[in-house]
Amino acid sequence: MAEAVNRPEGSRGLFWTTIVIVYAAIMLFPIFWMATMMVKPNDAMFARPTQWLFVPTLDHFTYVFEQGFHWSLLTSFVLCTVSTALVVVIGTPAAYAFARFEMKAKDDLFLFILGSRMAPPVCLVIPFYLIYAKVGLLDTFLGLTLAYMTFNLSFYVWVLRSFCRDLPVELEEAAALEGWSKVQIFRRVVFPLLRNGIVATSVLCFIFAWNEFLFAFMLGGDNVHTLPVSIPKLITSQGVRWGEMAVVGMTALVPVLIVVFILQRHIVRGLTLGAVKG
Repeated sequence: MAEAVNRPEGSRGLFWTTIVIVYAAIMLFPIFWMATMMVKPNDAMFARPTQWLFVPTLDHFTYVFEQGFHWSLLTSFVLCTVSTALVVVIGTPAAYAFARFEMKAKDDLFLFILGSRMAPPVCLVIPFYLIYAKVGLLDTFLGLTLAYMTFNLSFYVWVLRSFCRDLPVELEEAAALEGWSKVQIFRRVVFPLLRNGIVATSVLCFIFAWNEFLFAFMLGGDNVHTLPVSIPKLITSQGVRWGEMAVVGMTALVPVLIVVFILQRHIVRGLTLGAVKG
């Protein structure tokens, strides 16, 4: 009898495991294809039928390095890291304030913050360009950092506010009875409880900044150019350099994978907490 009960359960588990494996293979196949293109010679790139056996080449890596794409990669990483750090420093107290404190026209102000994130980027980049041209922030690291911080800050405050509202207020009240100040309560009680939510939201902000093109294209220039802005240089009059495009694409994927892999425990806990309590 027990075997009859366990057999359907085992078959069901095998079925869903197969579904997951097939789904993962479909999702990972483009990455595998791009990885093969990095070392595939140009004459074998689009051969028909597909050549699975070929002599690997490093010419695509050499071209990407000679064109200075590694500097664009470094610029993107530093820019996204600094802007995300500023978002966390400024946005965490702001989200907590919106969740806990009463203020005049709080809902209207929060709606304005949310609306600034929902606005199309093309509506914001023109005012940014005109202002930056007046104050001398065009083609500067500081200017692009402030722009990235601006469009990510509203998203960060919006998401983290829900985490702050779900925290038990009794812990803060107990700390206040012990004579702790608002700053001490935030630093010793609230911040540790928000850690997973902060990590999950900041990783999303990092990815948004990492993939951003329009602001970097309009507000950057010769001195500051990110990796997404540098990629169109691989589209030449002779055609698209697909091998080099694959190298740059995989290079752009690696930092995000590293960040997610290192912080995956906090990301899963943060997203799970938001899903359960939201």
